[in-house]
Amino acid sequence: MIKFILGLPYVMRGPLLDTARALKAPVLFSANALSNWKKDALGIPVWNGFNTKRLGLLDGMEAYLDCGGFVAARQYRGYAWSVDEYLDLCAAYPWRWVASMDYCVEPEIAGNRETVLDRISATVALNRACMIGARDRGILHRLMPVIQGWMPEDYARCLDRMPDLSSFEVIGVGSMCRRHLNGSTGILQVVEELDRHLQGSSVKLHLFGLKGIGAAELRGHPRISTVDSQAYGTRARVLAREAGFSKTNKFLAEIMADWYQRQVAAIEQPVKTTRHPSPLLNLCPPRPDDPMEARLQQAREQMRELLESGEIDWEQVHDGNVLAWAYDEEAEAGEPSILLAA
Repeated sequence: MIKFILGLPYVMRGPLLDTARALKAPVLFSANALSNWKKDALGIPVWNGFNTKRLGLLDGMEAYLDCGGFVAARQYRGYAWSVDEYLDLCAAYPWRWVASMDYCVEPEIAGNRETVLDRISATVALNRACMIGARDRGILHRLMPVIQGWMPEDYARCLDRMPDLSSFEVIGVGSMCRRHLNGSTGILQVVEELDRHLQGSSVKLHLFGLKGIGAAELRGHPRISTVDSQAYGTRARVLAREAGFSKTNKFLAEIMADWYQRQVAAIEQPVKTTRHPSPLLNLCPPRPDDPMEARLQQAREQMRELLESGEIDWEQVHDGNVLAWAYDEEAEAGEPSILLAA
């Protein structure tokens, strides 16, 4: 059965960590959640290393670590930390697994095919560097290689170019959380392509950012080991905005608990059929030339996806929320804003 890993935005005492512990949920943190930031003389936030003092708060929990590649690309235009700095964080705590660094290829990051292919090649290089560094630190057994792509065949290309992966039990599949379930580039097509490509191998897959109907649809797939998501933050933000109050950590923890339990219940349902998806036509509307219209279109499409996956309700998809979503810094970043060190 697929294991659902609960994404948490930071390592800190409080309602979120307490609730996750009470739920006995496996938890995933981004490296960004442990980052220290300080302002320079011009008031610009500058990365100032990882805060490992809080790691003891995770004792007794099943904790996993991700490199934070999407946020790094979206907010910082690249990683603020080096491979060695990230691997030192990986070695600082007995994580269940630590994801290799990679270069995501979502459309807002990689706008054309050449850039996608370039970032796939860069992902291969980062995996190689992480494997060498992890071996030197004695944590290679914890490292999870990560592959990237947008078209299903991109992932096969990435696999073919990777170092030998025969000793790894799980491979992470990136750039999954912002795509549809069906269609020629949908989640189901990517998984089927990888399953065919890995035929004869016992390696399992972790799907980053998979939630709702996606996780439920794939719950019986023998190739999938784990999925993760932090999408409860989106639901809490929309609900708080609709109700006209600020999103507190206590409120967020309540939403998180209900959301997590629903995710787990969905993937624990008996499997009735196995899906064999076929490619669909790409019916996405053309991107408007006007930047503001393009931003609004993207926001509306993201809210439609949230509606489809049950994260928000139909009544919450209206012009006011679309406008707020388009210019919501948290929604744009995909994670909470940078926490500045005192």
